[in-house]
Amino acid sequence: MMLMFLEAIDDAYIDIINHGPPYPQKIISMTPTIPEHYIRLEKSEWSDPEKAAMLKDAKVMNILHNSLDNIMSNMVIAYKTVKAIRDDLETQCQGTLEIKNNRRVVLVQEYEQFDARPDETITDNYDRLLTLLNDLSLVGKDYDIEDSNTKFLRALPEEYDT
Repeated sequence: MMLMFLEAIDDAYIDIINHGPPYPQKIISMTPTIPEHYIRLEKSEWSDPEKAAMLKDAKVMNILHNSLDNIMSNMVIAYKTVKAIRDDLETQCQGTLEIKNNRRVVLVQEYEQFDARPDETITDNYDRLLTLLNDLSLVGKDYDIEDSNTKFLRALPEEYDT
């Protein structure tokens, strides 16, 4: 939801989150002992467009810190860029690649064994399936709508007490 919110404000925010801020750089000419390379410009050397681009990183960082609770915000307060914050939050919330893969396996198994519970309403049953489908989508496993509708209908008991 945060990504959708940020994209609605400015689609450049997503690039900043994914790739980091576009630090202004200048090229240093090659010398006999040092190859040609780039160095970051000092803040005083930034042009107005470069200042505006770097301001976007600060704005996204502000939005993220204000949307996090105190515990999560304290975990990432020392990071200097939004990309660093995003990378750490992703690991904190979703885990390493191995954990994500294990979660995916568990969710797929849960989907395959999905069945209605006797104590839940049809709405509760549908909400539980929808939550499961959303969780699966977050770990990169998507089912088409026809497949999920069939899964829902087959999970229903023969009779519901209306």
